[in-house]
Amino acid sequence: MPTRVLDTDLAAGLEDHHDLAGYDHALVLLRSHGLPIGAVRLRCSNGTLLGADIADAIESDAAIRTRLTRDLVARTITAPHGDRPLPSWSVVIPTRDRTVELQACLESVLAASPGGGEIIVVDSAPADDRTERLVAQFPVRYLREDLPGPHRARSLGGSQATGEIVLFADDDVFVDPMWIRTVLEQFSSRRVGAVTGLIFPFELETEAQELFERHAGPSVRGFERRVFDASSVAPARAGMVGSGANMAFRRDLIESLKLFQIDLGPDTQHGVSLSGEDTDALYRTLAAGYQVVYEPGALVRHRHKTNPEALRQTMVNWHGTGAFAMFSRWTLEHRDLQAVKVGLREFRQHHLHELARSVKKKPGAFPTSLVVAEIVGAIRGPFAYLASRRDGRRFRRQNKAGAVR
Repeated sequence: MPTRVLDTDLAAGLEDHHDLAGYDHALVLLRSHGLPIGAVRLRCSNGTLLGADIADAIESDAAIRTRLTRDLVARTITAPHGDRPLPSWSVVIPTRDRTVELQACLESVLAASPGGGEIIVVDSAPADDRTERLVAQFPVRYLREDLPGPHRARSLGGSQATGEIVLFADDDVFVDPMWIRTVLEQFSSRRVGAVTGLIFPFELETEAQELFERHAGPSVRGFERRVFDASSVAPARAGMVGSGANMAFRRDLIESLKLFQIDLGPDTQHGVSLSGEDTDALYRTLAAGYQVVYEPGALVRHRHKTNPEALRQTMVNWHGTGAFAMFSRWTLEHRDLQAVKVGLREFRQHHLHELARSVKKKPGAFPTSLVVAEIVGAIRGPFAYLASRRDGRRFRRQNKAGAVR
């Protein structure tokens, strides 16, 4: 049975929900005056979820009660700061042949705009002109990147952005109305080089979406604001700090740290190893001595993959090949031996642990076929990275030779 995703602000009071026929559970995002403070998963009864049940769940969750109290106290005793000037900004949205998702994303970003910025859509190796025609209907900039790869799309968007802060969002997210403003407010200190935010599910209608949410849902990073730097988290653990669906960087760092400029091949044979470029950008930011702020108030809703095969590809590419390609890159190019330790620990504590749970049929365990596919992807990661580097060098030599002729 699917899970209904609900959104409720405690400042407006708790209401009963009677429109949940066909759902056996509800995942409720809890807010206080718009600020996300937690989430509870509750069982529905005869298509109904009572407000009293939500209240009981809050009462039994000490962390949510603490965050709620903290927010209420801050609103009561903290003097208002007034409207501080925001830095100029650019939002970059990489996309590839997904006009339906892109349109919804663009509409949400435009609704969140506080003014003083720009929105850039980077059309990555499109099969036709549908994306260009769609973008022409919105007040946004259109850029085309002929070669595939999310790192190329983000690199092009970042290099063409004019804002002091460059926010990145995937084309399958809906950003919260305060997303842009909340992200920009985190850059008040020059030490902050990047900001990431909460990624919450838009819907949980299929088993594949449920599995992905259990694997990488909001509980991974939680509802507490955190400030990371190289003294508190090893740069090789950048994957725990955030991901490309919801992140932002200072524009000058995108250039000076060469973020997203990964030397990999243009073809699709080994291109699966490119899926860790967002983590690599966070790695470089931490390694350069900057802080990365995780702010749950910078919220986006993500439309998880709906079918098993799409889920399998995502998990293999993202937590398998992509992650371990980046561990290999940091070891070989940056001589970061900590990356070896983190990679081995990740393989043991996540992949092998999940395999054991799956084989033993533990409650909530992932399907064995999915776990095995992810493990195969992880093993493939270093080889895919080396092959892609080789393809990249060959591609540059061919281009140089063609230019000479």
